[in-house]
Amino acid sequence: MKKNILTIFVVLACVITAGAGTVLMTACFDNPSKQKPVSEPEPIINPLTGATEEEGFDADALNRRVVAFVVENTPDARPQWGMDDPDCSPDIILEGEVEGGITRTLWLYADMNKLPEQIGPMRSARPPFIRFSEFWDAIFIHWGQSHSKGEYVGANEVFKTDIVDHINQMHFEDKSGLYGRDRSRGVSSEHTGIVHGDRVPAAIDEYGCRKKPKEYTRLEFNEKAEPMSDKRADEISVNFSTRTDWETKKWTYDPEDGLYHTDNFKNKLTRENLLILNDKTEYITKENYEGPGGASSVTYCDYALGGGTGKLISEGTVKDIQWKKKGGRLLLIDTAATEAEQAKADAENEGKDPEDQVKARPVVAKLNPGKTWIGWISSNNGGNFEIIAHDQGESSDDAGSDSGDSSGE
Repeated sequence: MKKNILTIFVVLACVITAGAGTVLMTACFDNPSKQKPVSEPEPIINPLTGATEEEGFDADALNRRVVAFVVENTPDARPQWGMDDPDCSPDIILEGEVEGGITRTLWLYADMNKLPEQIGPMRSARPPFIRFSEFWDAIFIHWGQSHSKGEYVGANEVFKTDIVDHINQMHFEDKSGLYGRDRSRGVSSEHTGIVHGDRVPAAIDEYGCRKKPKEYTRLEFNEKAEPMSDKRADEISVNFSTRTDWETKKWTYDPEDGLYHTDNFKNKLTRENLLILNDKTEYITKENYEGPGGASSVTYCDYALGGGTGKLISEGTVKDIQWKKKGGRLLLIDTAATEAEQAKADAENEGKDPEDQVKARPVVAKLNPGKTWIGWISSNNGGNFEIIAHDQGESSDDAGSDSGDSSGE
């Protein structure tokens, strides 16, 4: 009888305190150790630029896939249509070698509903560029593709093995009118292919591509622009290959607008962030190939994509980074911050048993909000870079010394 009265008293106490606006009722019946903390909602930002809704980013774009376009980069292709569009310049421009020292670019957009009027000149797909796009689970849009032959594994095979959604002008009925030509420059036909930006969503519907994104690379950004380090980076020169003398990209920092400028594309392109990523590459020759001008062979450049060192450049400064492929996504690691965390862990672990030791996690490198140019280079094939600091009057000590590293360590 006394136990029943005590139970009733406890229940009444919980009810009374709950009525007074407290949470003691929960405390009476729930085990606090089993309660899950309420997580803060993730901020709505462009995962490629860090732009917020207030800055014009459409939150609905997070439910749509990134789109990627292969755009030519030979002198006759410049200036590329849409590259420096004041409203719809690419979120990310990725540049890398395709063959013979020639580079090509991959344009990435987080919102397929905000594209330039026309994009191009469009060009064909290569395996490394397909795999670049896979970091962002992008729908890959191109005009032609390389084919397997001998020891060379072409884009046609990679599309199948990697199960990549792609739209190829040469195998597309194109009822949506996605592709066209602009012959206004008087150049040869291979430099005239374009994509009409406003027709991309309809073309994706026509082709039947998956629309919902899977997990993909979401770059991390500072809330506002800040220096990367105390190391200056006022001029940057990136040479992708020693095979050509017109593939060097030169960027100059303007402290007035906080942007890096280049005229190498024959336009007024600017970027908030520059990423230089070193990788191992190899050249693979495809024999008995009837290419442009009747070439009997072509030598392709293939990237290992296993990881390596790099530089993150913004606000006139530079920091060392490492990059690796993790879970199909691109991970950028802040080298100095990670080393500092490791030093803390080592100090804390001193004298502890191995099973009790703390493991330091890599610190993700944060970009400044804005658009990015990525130079994917390999010093194995003559690729190199130079970083010049105006206030020091000389190149940085490690300019151009980073080599590709496919180990990812």
